[in-house]
Amino acid sequence: MHKPRYKFVLTLLLVLWTAGVLYGSLAPGDDLPPAGWLAIIPYFDKVVHFGFYFGETLLVLLLFEPRGWRRWTAVAAVILCSGAVELVQGALGYRSKDFWDFVANSSGALVAVAVAPLLQRFVKRSLR
Repeated sequence: MHKPRYKFVLTLLLVLWTAGVLYGSLAPGDDLPPAGWLAIIPYFDKVVHFGFYFGETLLVLLLFEPRGWRRWTAVAAVILCSGAVELVQGALGYRSKDFWDFVANSSGALVAVAVAPLLQRFVKRSLR
């Protein structure tokens, strides 16, 4: 895959991922698919929150490839947006805000910072 196609695919994935995160975060709980057998996993809700923002941050870092302070600004923006989503949930009336969801969101974003460089190296080798 050459670089323009790679960037297009990342952009598409980021848009779809963000839409999924927003839908999963803001839709009424009855509209969401049931967790089914996954509900037996302790703190499954927090695992989902971690995964949402791990993926979001990873895609942002892979797509824009920010360096230095810009990298941390991008991560901070994702974390702040996750906090805003939690506040909106509290205002909706049919969802609730949860500080621990925000902690899980932030944790996912911070772990993505560590994983992104490893994945970037792998992708750059593959694009040669």
